[in-house]
Amino acid sequence: MEEGEFYAIETFGSTGKGYVTEDLECSHYMKNFDVGHVPLRLPAAKKLLQVIDQNFDTLAFCRRFLDRLGEQRYFAALRNL
Repeated sequence: MEEGEFYAIETFGSTGKGYVTEDLECSHYMKNFDVGHVPLRLPAAKKLLQVIDQNFDTLAFCRRFLDRLGEQRYFAALRNL
């Protein structure tokens, strides 16, 4: 670690037994910056990607953040991305 560097710390709730169980529902999302242009057919997915690019770029976000931006009915578009 160097002075001026930033790190993210992810916390996980635990029963204390040291096991992490993955749930099937995804709660946090992040744009993969290693992927180039991907053609999207769904207009709602194109619109949502623009919102993500403008507000988060490659930072992680959750659906609550999209709600706060006023986005509505975006779940199908998010699944398409």
